Amino acid sequence: MTKETKDVFMIRMMRDTDAPILAQLFLKGRRQAFHWVEPSLFLLEDFAEQTQGEQIWVAEQGGAPCGFISIWGKDSFVHHLYVTADWHGQGVGRALLAEGLAGFKQPASLKVATRNTTALAFYHRLGWENTDETGHCDITGPWRRLTLEAGN
Repeated sequence: MTKETKDVFMIRMMRDTDAPILAQLFLKGRRQAFHWVEPSLFLLEDFAEQTQGEQIWVAEQGGAPCGFISIWGKDSFVHHLYVTADWHGQGVGRALLAEGLAGFKQPASLKVATRNTTALAFYHRLGWENTDETGHCDITGPWRRLTLEAGN
């Protein structure tokens, strides 16, 4: 299950050997995305804990992971999507979403910290829509649920 995209990166299912580098990518990505949070609240072991039981796709370029998506399949819920900063704006996040959600029922959903305006703008550009569901995370603060209907 490999998909070539733009001949610069490819997307594949995660392998066990990817875990250490994805844990590093996850840690760094969270510290950058949630810049208002004390960095020490994010831990390297969070990746294994927070993605347990999820399906994970990896974007790689030249054999090195440059992003990943984790999806809780039962609910078509995008739990995590992270792309290394040097690959932002190159279509990696869009491709990970397309590949990751391809086999799941729609609508898909995800939660975004409301202070993460970059992520909110990204999802809105791709057709994700706000729902009325909001909540609060002890670490990252208020969040909003977004959904994506089939065909978007």
